[in-house]
Amino acid sequence: MEISSGDQRVVVTESGATLRCYEVGGRAVVEPFDRPEAPVVGCQGEVLAPWPNRVADGRWTWRGDTRQLSLTEPERGHALHGLVRSLTWSVVEHHADRLALEVLLLAHPGWPFPILASMRYALDADGLSCALTATNIGREPCPYGAAFHPYLALSGGGVDDAVLHLEAATWLETDDRLIPVARRPTRGTPFDFVDDAPVGSRRADTAFTDLGRGGGGRVEATVKGRDGRTAVVWGDESVRWWQVFTGDALPEWWRRTTLALEPMTCAPDALNSGDGLVVLDPGERHTTAWGLALR
Repeated sequence: MEISSGDQRVVVTESGATLRCYEVGGRAVVEPFDRPEAPVVGCQGEVLAPWPNRVADGRWTWRGDTRQLSLTEPERGHALHGLVRSLTWSVVEHHADRLALEVLLLAHPGWPFPILASMRYALDADGLSCALTATNIGREPCPYGAAFHPYLALSGGGVDDAVLHLEAATWLETDDRLIPVARRPTRGTPFDFVDDAPVGSRRADTAFTDLGRGGGGRVEATVKGRDGRTAVVWGDESVRWWQVFTGDALPEWWRRTTLALEPMTCAPDALNSGDGLVVLDPGERHTTAWGLALR
């Protein structure tokens, strides 16, 4: 499905409510898909819920019960990026400049909690606004987290030339399977992205927290490409983490040509650590808003 406003254009698919295209004046803001029938690469543009990032070994414990999720990242042995990205969403609203889809998540292996999820995309003079609302339609309290996985298009260059500005006091150290082991201060480290220097040879598949915030609790990070244009990614007060991925593990033809900047409500492996995890009572809903713009 397509929506547009002025010189802005967005394409979203029913598969995973995935953001497939966002362009302004013909300039791609997110890395476009190769062709209409191309599959997602590296979770490109996907909605990540009811948990983002990884659950170590797919195993987690909730109120005394240990559960085993399907291992959707077999090379590392983890459950990756939730369940709704693999589902077909239904279009419930479609206008020239806005679109809404929803999906019913029923029981899956290791996940017994039914959730109704709604995803909205809208264009206005400020850019693209997105909002995910999850409602617990079950009978028991439900743990919950969410994130979004845009890859920013770096016109005129790649990751090495891009200038990432991200205000975060803390980064999350991980083991060789990308599971958190410690929190570290960003200041004076290669994970300090406030000096407006190019990313260069730095590598990251890294979560950041203790974020700098503006009015209304808004967080914002920017990526400036070689062409001088700056992509803005923002999140509301529910966004407590950023995940930065410099694309080193992508297929060779796409490696370090695009940078993922992911707003997240909770930490990696939050189903085990509880770090930032939301608990929804029966009937309760949670909304996360985020968006994109090109300056």
